[in-house]
Amino acid sequence: MSILRPDFRLEPSSCYVDARCPRYRVVVPAEEDLAPLMPYLNAAARVVYYDPGEPVLIFRLGRYKVAVRRDHVQVAPVSDLEEGRRARDEAEAFLEEILRRRGEIQPRFEPRRLPPALTIYRYLPRTNCGRCGEPSCLAFAAKLSSGEAELKDCPPLQEAPHSRDRRKLEELLGEG
Repeated sequence: MSILRPDFRLEPSSCYVDARCPRYRVVVPAEEDLAPLMPYLNAAARVVYYDPGEPVLIFRLGRYKVAVRRDHVQVAPVSDLEEGRRARDEAEAFLEEILRRRGEIQPRFEPRRLPPALTIYRYLPRTNCGRCGEPSCLAFAAKLSSGEAELKDCPPLQEAPHSRDRRKLEELLGEG
């Protein structure tokens, strides 16, 4: 039995760059209560946010952001129905893998929230070298804060003079 229902709908989602661009999110009803799966996702996925009281968990899955609630899953951004179908299938495969492996995963019950960009920025090299692919260290901090980048993407941070800051960032981001 699948964890998600086969049917889904596309809902409009805002586009930060151009309001005319087609951006949607996929909303997929769940076949069962997903709350018991969330502590395992919190331990195994690239979690951006987890509130066990609500409950809601948001994580990165490749280029998608996935929000898991008790009765449904949302995946964004997608550009059309076909990509929506692929994103739905990818999210379901990941959730089912976590469900299969939950005996091997130590669940993590505590809430999680990535720190704000300015907190992260304090520990970055602040060279604005662009080697991470972003125009500035602040832009890179924003990507780290939303789970869209990883510390390894910043070459200067891997160099010796920044090891203390890198360790602090690993602690803040839960990568250490």
